[in-house]
Amino acid sequence: MKTITLKLYSFKELTKEAKEKALTTYRDLNIGFDWWEHEYEDFIELVSHLGIAVDKDSIKFSGFYSQGDGSAFSAKVDFSKLFNAIAQQSWKDYAPQQEFPFQLPTIDRRVLELVKNGILPNEPQIIGRQKQYDVTVDLGIYVVNENGRNHELLFEELDNLEIGLRDVAKHLNQYLYKSLENQYEFLISDTAVIETMVANEYLFTADGRSANHLINLKNNPKN
Repeated sequence: MKTITLKLYSFKELTKEAKEKALTTYRDLNIGFDWWEHEYEDFIELVSHLGIAVDKDSIKFSGFYSQGDGSAFSAKVDFSKLFNAIAQQSWKDYAPQQEFPFQLPTIDRRVLELVKNGILPNEPQIIGRQKQYDVTVDLGIYVVNENGRNHELLFEELDNLEIGLRDVAKHLNQYLYKSLENQYEFLISDTAVIETMVANEYLFTADGRSANHLINLKNNPKN
């Protein structure tokens, strides 16, 4: 039997070169779990102030540094609440510093009244594309008759309404992706990784190699 004595060091006790090695080893330390859950919840809460109800299970993303990366989500939209929220910037009740370039749709007020009053069937949705990280929209409006008249001539105005909703969806999707990217970059940053290693009292050999497994072996010699 041989006995080996080995000096172990906390991260702060390492040399600069050893610290760099330790950081490289543990770069993914903070992303080994569903770290995006908080960003999902934050996004859902934010857009609820716009009259938009996101289906959490529909949120998806791919990131962050490859062509084709992006995000998508699906949601139901309450136009009345959305119009009021845009006019009053209601999302700032939740995120005071957040700016969005939203604009009220430029359509005939009579069309807006038809939609708000439910004369035109109205189940607007934001839809996450199945095979892409992108969103589209569907107003859920079709031609109906009212007192023997149909509303086919109103569809040019409704196209403008759809364009407006698509613009809202695009900006929200960009916000979602950027918030995920920002959180990911923070979690893999030197600051965050060091904070986790220090808080959990990680130990290293003098050259920066992880020694936690040695501690586990000492505490559980039969493993």
